[in-house]
Amino acid sequence: MAVLGAAAGGGGGGQLPIISFQTSRTWTPAYDLTAYVYVIGGGGAGGAVKSSNGNAGGGGAGGCAVSKLDLSSGTAYTVTIGAAGAASDANGAAVAGGNGGASSFSGSGISTMTGNGGTGGIGSTSASPGATTGAAGGTATGGTLGTVSYTHLRAHETK
Repeated sequence: MAVLGAAAGGGGGGQLPIISFQTSRTWTPAYDLTAYVYVIGGGGAGGAVKSSNGNAGGGGAGGCAVSKLDLSSGTAYTVTIGAAGAASDANGAAVAGGNGGASSFSGSGISTMTGNGGTGGIGSTSASPGATTGAAGGTATGGTLGTVSYTHLRAHETK
């Protein structure tokens, strides 16, 4: 998903409009603007279990790149939305969930931002809760204000 929060130049305060893209497209702003852009990769699907006494791991979150960008009217920007990971059908087997797809935002005069998809969760036949863990989240690149991935969040949780 790509989300833009923007304020048109020359105006007073108020709430910033939010533009959310949930499908891939080319987008051209109607006026020059400064926007906070969040690019989030698709999440990984959870794994499937072989029987009613198994455990499966959850899918990893998509990575997120964040930038504050000056976008120009008349310039076409490419928004690519990564698909969520495909769900698994156990059908008598332990099956891993599908990986999420990468999302990106690019165009003339800006650096490409990418949020990579999360990894699909593992399938398991074990009834032990410790046998499965959540899958790794996606990484991100190109954010001028930062990038967030599951690895970074986990490091903060353990401190």
